[in-house]
Amino acid sequence: MIRLIRAELLKFATTRLWWGMLIGVVTISALSAAATAALAGSTVQGTSTPGLEDPAVLRGIYAGGLSITYMLTLAIGIIAMAGEYRHETMTATVLAAPRRQHVVVAKLAALTVIGGGYGVAMVATGVLVGLPVILGRGGSPHLTQDGIPRALALAVLAVALWAILGLGIGTLIRNQVVALLVTIGIVSIAEPIITYLLQLAEWGSVARFLPGTATGALVTPVTDSGGVSFSYLPWWGGALMLFGYAVVSGGIGAALTLRRDIS
Repeated sequence: MIRLIRAELLKFATTRLWWGMLIGVVTISALSAAATAALAGSTVQGTSTPGLEDPAVLRGIYAGGLSITYMLTLAIGIIAMAGEYRHETMTATVLAAPRRQHVVVAKLAALTVIGGGYGVAMVATGVLVGLPVILGRGGSPHLTQDGIPRALALAVLAVALWAILGLGIGTLIRNQVVALLVTIGIVSIAEPIITYLLQLAEWGSVARFLPGTATGALVTPVTDSGGVSFSYLPWWGGALMLFGYAVVSGGIGAALTLRRDIS
């Protein structure tokens, strides 16, 4: 099993995908942390935004790249499975490891490590970039209090769970391009619009169970934006919800991989 996990990690490490994604995670996290820290407490259209004294703002600075990072690891999860079919390497994988359940476990373990690694890179970048701006503006970092350590740890976990979610989707939709376009479109465009409309209609109790909103609950963000009050699950509820999505997706992916013809 250890050899299979190492093989899955090696597959990923020998492509240009890993460093391209890493550059994206670091860049987005740095820009988000710097911008959020610099603009905290400013006035927008006559309305003052929460300042650096608000723990939710600090959590948003340190984990500012979360929404982009989890989409990138979602894509990695999709590619990890759908890419096997696209490049016709799944047959060789199963021939090398005839017990498919071992292949499934190895992919799940490898994606957890890969997703967690990107989550750590996101948080580390957010702290390294956001901290100097916060201190420069006379704020207090509160890195060891106000739920910030918990929020950062959960953000790392969330990124890993989204990679597993992508694995299940890549099994359901074996066409890699279609899987990426459909899934990223739903997550990055459709879900935010649906969430905003539900919150606007005061149906936040429904919107908070969507995967993206459940992920946001892990860092307990600012709950008011543009005059619209956003409803989130408690951090533990968001964690359980996202874990449930990952378990269902990963379970479906595992079941299909064990039963479906490979070639």
